[in-house]
Amino acid sequence: MDDLKALSLRLLERDPPAGPVMSPEDYVPGSLFSLVARLCRPDVPVDGPGLFSLCLKYCFNYVHPERLGDAVTLEEATRLAGQFVRRRGGTRSLAGQDGLRRLLLHHGFALQMLLDLPKTAHLLTALLARPVPAARERFVGLDLGAGTGILLLGQYLLARRRGHDTPDLVGIEHLPQVAGRAHALLTALGVGRVVTGDATRPAVYVDLPQDPIACVTNETLPASGRRLYKEPFPAICAALYAALGPRLAPTAFLPEAVWASDREGRSWLRLTPANGFAGGEAEKPLRLFYMRDVELAGVRMPAGQVGGPFRALVSPPWREALGRRW
Repeated sequence: MDDLKALSLRLLERDPPAGPVMSPEDYVPGSLFSLVARLCRPDVPVDGPGLFSLCLKYCFNYVHPERLGDAVTLEEATRLAGQFVRRRGGTRSLAGQDGLRRLLLHHGFALQMLLDLPKTAHLLTALLARPVPAARERFVGLDLGAGTGILLLGQYLLARRRGHDTPDLVGIEHLPQVAGRAHALLTALGVGRVVTGDATRPAVYVDLPQDPIACVTNETLPASGRRLYKEPFPAICAALYAALGPRLAPTAFLPEAVWASDREGRSWLRLTPANGFAGGEAEKPLRLFYMRDVELAGVRMPAGQVGGPFRALVSPPWREALGRRW
């Protein structure tokens, strides 16, 4: 019976996409530590290949924390990406690795967000362009719905590149297993901390540092065309402003604004810091509006087009397999 079960499962196995995830010429060699240190320097340009390399190394060390400090090759990163995209149906490189497969399944949503490399790189690029307080002021940053913590790492790079040597960064994530793994990695990197909590409840913000908030990242948005209630973005923003309202005046937000409409597209709301991301008055509750557009680096675009400028950096066989953020 066990042999029959094993043979049946093997029928579901497929090879992941062929070739490396990105061009070997574009990939930045070395460890995650070394790349983070490099990108903290304001004299080092930040580009798509560098951010792709950062995301791949970060993913590898999220899954394999025991390798933190080691160089992560493109071959290793690609192998892990292949194991991830075949975590359900299986693939030969996952044979006999039940623990790894369970980890990839249990952390699937968070890793799916991270490994949509074009969208993650686009978000990080927009984040690193945000204005922040002068270096003489304390940098306090929040990442709401932190997932793997990649945007908290982005805030760290932003702060360091603007002269803040010791930013105080906190991520809030509701899944304990995801929060714990992200916290372990980010504290090991010296970036910040991730706590387990419900960001839709004002009480979760009580124990935060009492300074003005320099930066907030919150990507808990539904896919374009889905109602806003499908993800907790409106509820998180309501709780955030209820708890920290006056301290959010100088805050740099990512996204900078969100556009939502009714089904027919006749009634539109622009959710911004000026209205607490509540959109102002409308004929029906905000949660019933449909997700449409976001503003990143001052540019409005449909949510489905985020990542477009970076898509060509993904090797063609991998583009569909990894494009799953929104």
